[in-house]
Amino acid sequence: MPWEAQMTKQEMQEIGRNIREQNAGPVELATCDKHNLTQVGGSRTKVDGIAKNGDKWSIKNTKSRSTQVHLTTQKKFISDFNLSHNESSFVRQFFGNPDYFDGLSGTYRVVDRGRYTMKQIDSRNVDAFKSFLEANKKEVIKYFVSGKCDINKVCYNDMVLSTGQIYDLCESANWKYNNTAIHLKNNEGKSYFHIQMKGSGTKGKAGYHGVLCHIHEHLFKEGYS
Repeated sequence: MPWEAQMTKQEMQEIGRNIREQNAGPVELATCDKHNLTQVGGSRTKVDGIAKNGDKWSIKNTKSRSTQVHLTTQKKFISDFNLSHNESSFVRQFFGNPDYFDGLSGTYRVVDRGRYTMKQIDSRNVDAFKSFLEANKKEVIKYFVSGKCDINKVCYNDMVLSTGQIYDLCESANWKYNNTAIHLKNNEGKSYFHIQMKGSGTKGKAGYHGVLCHIHEHLFKEGYS
């Protein structure tokens, strides 16, 4: 039996927290030193390091092929993009509803995990959100990568791309949809980003149903090819 299968959920979460603290602390500092950056960090900013010329860097150190680049609440995502009724309805269904959680039984009512899959959502809402993503691809990627921090460069395991390079690579990429996630993929079917319900943490809370975006290693490999 794999060692992971022998661990409790709490033990796995503790390991995850320790890894994130390590990556955001001494590992991130080592990356800053390597690239002559001043470490900034902190949970309230996307800026992890600042170069002598003032460039703001976001640093991602991970052993995975993708890692979190943005997490926000549904309410803020809807507000930040001023989504229409149909677009907002898609967000509330696809990323889930904490009101469906039954605290007594510890389970969700209505739909599994409190969220609707793509095929369960009204096609008018699906089409509206697809149109929104297609029409605002660069703006959405900039929102996930940079937010309001005006990030200039992203470093993924020592592979560095400017945000301009990222936007250029994404220009020819296309949104692809499955039942539980939305991927931005290149013409070879390799993911650059994906969006999904957070789906971890305390069930029945808004954070569990947050809008989570991951950035993928292949984006940087493509940029270096």
